[in-house]
Amino acid sequence: MMSLKLPYDLEEEILSRVPWKFLAKLRCVCKLWNSLILEERLNEKNLSFHMHSYSGEHRFILKDSGPTISAVGIEEQKNVVDPPSLIVQDFTLIKAQPCNPIRVYKTVHCDGLLLCVMDNQLLVRNPLLKETTWIKCGSDFHELDDAYSLGYLSHCDYRILRFRCASNSRNRPSRVEVCEVASKTWKVIDNISFDWFLSVPLSILSLRGTPYCIGLREDHRAFVQSYDFYKERFQPIDDLPFSYDEMNPIALEIYKGDRLSVLEQCHKTRKICIWVKHWLMLTSWTKLVVVDIPEFPLIYPRLTLLSTNYYFDKNNRLVITCNDTDMKGLSIIRVINDKEFQVIKANEGECRFSFLCSYVPSLARVPGFSKQDTSRIRWRKRRFN
Repeated sequence: MMSLKLPYDLEEEILSRVPWKFLAKLRCVCKLWNSLILEERLNEKNLSFHMHSYSGEHRFILKDSGPTISAVGIEEQKNVVDPPSLIVQDFTLIKAQPCNPIRVYKTVHCDGLLLCVMDNQLLVRNPLLKETTWIKCGSDFHELDDAYSLGYLSHCDYRILRFRCASNSRNRPSRVEVCEVASKTWKVIDNISFDWFLSVPLSILSLRGTPYCIGLREDHRAFVQSYDFYKERFQPIDDLPFSYDEMNPIALEIYKGDRLSVLEQCHKTRKICIWVKHWLMLTSWTKLVVVDIPEFPLIYPRLTLLSTNYYFDKNNRLVITCNDTDMKGLSIIRVINDKEFQVIKANEGECRFSFLCSYVPSLARVPGFSKQDTSRIRWRKRRFN
């Protein structure tokens, strides 16, 4: 049997087109593939190739009133009209002493990495690779006032944005800080004035390493705000494509990897409209979807702190989270057509959820994480016909 060795560039190109969940399993094929799969260049190619397609790996990160953190996803059935089942993964953080569980207040997502916010420390983790790094921060954290986002200048230079607008519940002064994850050093950003405040609930996400959020001006005009890590300043992007009403649920998400998407639901008619806008092109908002089902649940009650998340599955159906009316449970709703929708309970108990975010696994490395020990990996023998 003759062995065939493919050119390195060809192997890299082939692996970059493999979905994440299969790519992770291929690391044990040989040492070359293990090092190749963990390289930054291949990860960037993989993210770029799959950003326009649904990978089936979308998850919602749920946090209940206790220490439990779960990643909940939908497993599609062969018959599209059959109710989907839930896939649940336990992402709970555990200390050496289990009697003292780690209290996580919120979490944010960026290209497969999760930023977990605690009292006086932060954790950046990749649950797929099981890589983590701890970062100390100030002890003046307040879960209602301080906003966090994870982004990057490049895929090897991740940054954490922490800021507090001038308008907050405890009348504290505004503040902006940026942390370089690899060195774990913080920098206070001066000369930033706030003529806006964050909408409630907080909708903050990261698109191509840039943080985005929904801001409100004093006249209650809503707009999309971004933070530029290069220029170290906030930049308004565009007004929302609708008149802001604090009674109407709104949400900000990423659409197909390169577009911003905003959702609004009318609290009276329950009608949902979703608009999209390219993150780079100077185009206006385009209406993408309208869901007009009078029996559709209200996504969340007025002035809740729990954000709404949504995405489109491989059949281009809208999947969205929804709070129960008593705020003790959470459901995942899938829109089947213009008249039907399915409701899947995300929890069986009477737990209150303190935060929620979207999550898509990837092989992005955690900056500052020591080189992985591969001595315990059982390598497979490669054979080619």
